[in-house]
Amino acid sequence: MSQRCRFVLAIFLLFTLSSVSAADRFKPFTLKTVEGSARSLKDYLNRATLITFFFPTCGYCNAEMPHLQKFYNQYKDQGFSMVAINIVPDQDSMIADWLSQHQYTFPVLTGATIDSVQKDYGLRMTPSLYLLDSQGKVIFKQSGYKAGDEKNLEDQIRKVLSPAS
Repeated sequence: MSQRCRFVLAIFLLFTLSSVSAADRFKPFTLKTVEGSARSLKDYLNRATLITFFFPTCGYCNAEMPHLQKFYNQYKDQGFSMVAINIVPDQDSMIADWLSQHQYTFPVLTGATIDSVQKDYGLRMTPSLYLLDSQGKVIFKQSGYKAGDEKNLEDQIRKVLSPAS
């Protein structure tokens, strides 16, 4: 193989490996808490971090959220964190009452829009969730919700939190 071919191949492999690595990483964000404080992805990264995109009047989101709260309660002392991101700005004012009504204690961020999350994360439906490792690498992704999906998610959470991870 000629020197030029090796160089082109090396550049191609370097570009390919960089693209794969970047594609596996969750795009960082800075959004606002319900109280108005700015928070970024770094504020939530833990051994396992669940990011879920939702909006308060989404029926499927509301069916899934009690399971997510259960996981948050059960695993937060083992290195699990979670943040829910509202994607419908017109519903930002509903968040505080929604949290209180359902007794959810996980953090919720506002300031995202449907357009921004479609562009940045390829979001196609709600709820959509991403399970990240401590480096922000996407370990598991799920779009939509149907009864029973929570079992697979919990298995994925346990895998990331296990000492072998």
